[in-house]
Amino acid sequence: MRPTRPQSVKELVAQAENFTFNANIPFKHWTRAAETLYQEASFAMSDGDYGRAYVMLYRHSVLVLKCLQTHPQFKDPESRKAFRPLSKRIDRVIADLEEIKPIINDEYAEWERMRPAGLKLAEQGQIKSPSSYGEFAARDPSLSGNATVLDASENQELAVELAQKELARRDTVRQANRRTRVYGDTILTSRFGDGQKLDFSLQSQMEAVRRATESSQQDLCEGQANKPTATSHRDAVPQSYIYPSISKSRPLQFDEAPQTPPLPPPPPSLPPPSRPPKEYIHAPPRDPSYTSRRESPVVPNKVPVVDSLSAPYPSHEVARKNQPPLPPKTLDGPPLPKKERLAFKPGAYLENGDPIRSVFLPSKLRAAFLDVAAPNTNKGLEMCGILCGTPVNNALFVRSLLIPDQKCTSDTCETENESAIFDYCAGEDLMVLGWIHTHPTQTCFMSSRDLHTHAGYQVMMPESIAIVCAPRFTPS
Repeated sequence: MRPTRPQSVKELVAQAENFTFNANIPFKHWTRAAETLYQEASFAMSDGDYGRAYVMLYRHSVLVLKCLQTHPQFKDPESRKAFRPLSKRIDRVIADLEEIKPIINDEYAEWERMRPAGLKLAEQGQIKSPSSYGEFAARDPSLSGNATVLDASENQELAVELAQKELARRDTVRQANRRTRVYGDTILTSRFGDGQKLDFSLQSQMEAVRRATESSQQDLCEGQANKPTATSHRDAVPQSYIYPSISKSRPLQFDEAPQTPPLPPPPPSLPPPSRPPKEYIHAPPRDPSYTSRRESPVVPNKVPVVDSLSAPYPSHEVARKNQPPLPPKTLDGPPLPKKERLAFKPGAYLENGDPIRSVFLPSKLRAAFLDVAAPNTNKGLEMCGILCGTPVNNALFVRSLLIPDQKCTSDTCETENESAIFDYCAGEDLMVLGWIHTHPTQTCFMSSRDLHTHAGYQVMMPESIAIVCAPRFTPS
């Protein structure tokens, strides 16, 4: 499939605003949708898919600035608490939009400059609303520009191999950033921690000396009060002696004359007179021998830097004269094309143009989840898990199974402390791609309650999946 023309900023804005805000969906699901949009934009920017990143960021800003504040549950304490971090991040989202906008304009201008003249009239006739897969794909920003489009169903092994390499690269970068932060914290702790220990040690020593001095002086005063006043000089010396006092340093006096009464302070010293010029510099020489003895020899002329350093460090002029002309650089010609990116085409599109991307599941996901849920299954209780993953090359890859805090009954399971789920996903560069749960006493189906729960997952990610397992029935 050949890439189509890149979308303009105006077209991307119209696509971002084309969604339905349903106030009947709980507020917490819309805040989760806003987090998902921001994560989608981050992953799209890492893949070089700036068109999709712009759509996700613009939709995020519309959702936060216009829609969420009109929700009936907006004034609830829990809703205001969930909305606060989204409101604080809106300035960063707008700044990211301003950074991406010139890139999109440049790509669109380059396409306009390089396209054949006959395509202009043909494209003007395609302004009508798209109805077929090809028309929707032509307006998909992930498949436009310099993208190499492949079919995920026909290239599953390639998709998994590319995803493994990209995820390994991201994990390496994330671990390196963590080690850098830990190393910086360790340095700060060692510096400030040792300094505090030294300060405490010095302070304790000073306190001990002060206490010893005060006790010695107190004992001396008590001893002098109890003894008679007529004492010899020899006996008084040990009692009055505590520590030798060090007088303030003074300039040395070399005058051995007897001491006289102190004189008034001298007037402020005047600056020393300037030295007279040396006469032998200006006077004519007496004879040649006198000149050679008193005057310094003439400094020889310096060798030009170009001559002495022309071999290892040639200047532009010398290089042009002594070296043959260089062949023309390849960069002097037309600019090189941008590096092509790989994108797997979606399986389908919704009516508003949102793509349904391919989702890759681990082969051992079901067995691993049933092993974890076995204790609840034996008790006749449901259990649910969160499917977390990452988008790579316009496809979704489930790579983590998260078991959250939950309240389980025989026919329901509700997650609790959902903020911890978002914190974990943000720290591990993951997105919530769906959920999985068990029916310990019933067959495999989606109940009305399950459908209502899953609607919250599909608010802003229509590819979100729901998996039901009935371990007591075959097939499960």
